[in-house]
Amino acid sequence: MRDDTSSADAGSEAPTAPPPVRRRWRRVLLWAAAGVAVLLIAGVGTAYGYYSFLRSGMVQHDLSAVLDEKDRPDRLNDAVNILFMGTDGYEEGTTAYSREFEGERSDALMLAHVSPDNDRVDVISFPRDSLVMLPDCAPYGQTEGTSGYFGMINAAMFHGGPPCVVRAVESLTDIRVDHFVHLSFMSFRDVVDAIGGVEMCIPEPMRDERSGLDLAAGRQVLDGDDALSFVRARYEIGNGGDIGRIDRQQMFLGALADQVSQREVLTSPSRLNGLLSAVADNSATDQELTLDRMLSIAVTLADVDLSDIEFHTVPWYPAPHDPNRILWDEARAAELFTAVREDRSLPAHLAADEAGTPRDPVASASPSADTETDVSGAGTIEEGTPSTAPSGGRDATADPCVDGLGFGTGQAS
Repeated sequence: MRDDTSSADAGSEAPTAPPPVRRRWRRVLLWAAAGVAVLLIAGVGTAYGYYSFLRSGMVQHDLSAVLDEKDRPDRLNDAVNILFMGTDGYEEGTTAYSREFEGERSDALMLAHVSPDNDRVDVISFPRDSLVMLPDCAPYGQTEGTSGYFGMINAAMFHGGPPCVVRAVESLTDIRVDHFVHLSFMSFRDVVDAIGGVEMCIPEPMRDERSGLDLAAGRQVLDGDDALSFVRARYEIGNGGDIGRIDRQQMFLGALADQVSQREVLTSPSRLNGLLSAVADNSATDQELTLDRMLSIAVTLADVDLSDIEFHTVPWYPAPHDPNRILWDEARAAELFTAVREDRSLPAHLAADEAGTPRDPVASASPSADTETDVSGAGTIEEGTPSTAPSGGRDATADPCVDGLGFGTGQAS
């Protein structure tokens, strides 16, 4: 006889929910910790020697020797702000980090705000075409330094290397930059290859001859070369502007975060070694970004869900005197920066789940060229009405085939 009571009880049980992404992060971290423990037990000298070998070959910058502490924002809380700089000063095929910055300009500039109290990460992109008030910067390396002037934000690297970029971001946002990572294109490519590629859904065929991008539509795994072309592509996609490229970069980074959370990258000796080597050979950091500091940040990230990793772009509007350049919406940008500085939730109108894809404010503008910035100090801020400044971002769970690729891409949300 069938036991109806048992059947009813079984039917009343709630379906088992899939494990949250947070659990995946914790599991990866636990396995990584176990791996480190094994290394320590097997031979502390070997593990330390390997780390020292990698770290000794990595270019490290002493910010405290270049930046005057009294000119820098105060640390207000336990949040960590890491500035990522990707530059366009590397020749095709370059495999080593360059110590010189003359001629380099920031091709990508992002500030990651890691909040241990709120278990979240906010990433803010600073458009390279932004016209801002650049600060005084001392000479650094082979650069000549600069006095303050109104110009494009990507010129800071040209004038004074990474320290000048940090100073520019701090002076514009009043947010303390705790650490920075200066990435070459080759570093980005090799990092993607080290984790076995990144799976993305491409809404429609995408081609850009200048960056070498040639992707079919559909879900696919991008290797390092394809990924590099994807995040650099600009001129033959959408309206050819920098904002569209930023949206694609943010979408890719979301997919990258998802990939790392699903794959046991930290527990695979070959992938972990490839990842560490790619970062060590082709990038640079500040001296204070030590192994202990990295592990501390990793522990914080273990409690962050993908839905709590949000990407934003500084609110902006087209410069009235030049549609190929943009100005920041000062009031809304200040609201964003204050929330980050004080480690508070971002304003509602900047939350990813509130953002749609409004009309592209520069759809009629011609693509801005990657030409050298006028470093003469000339330029004035013209009055404009920032009514078309875009709002919002997206979180790391966004899917390009569902949500579109954002501003300036021709994709609908």
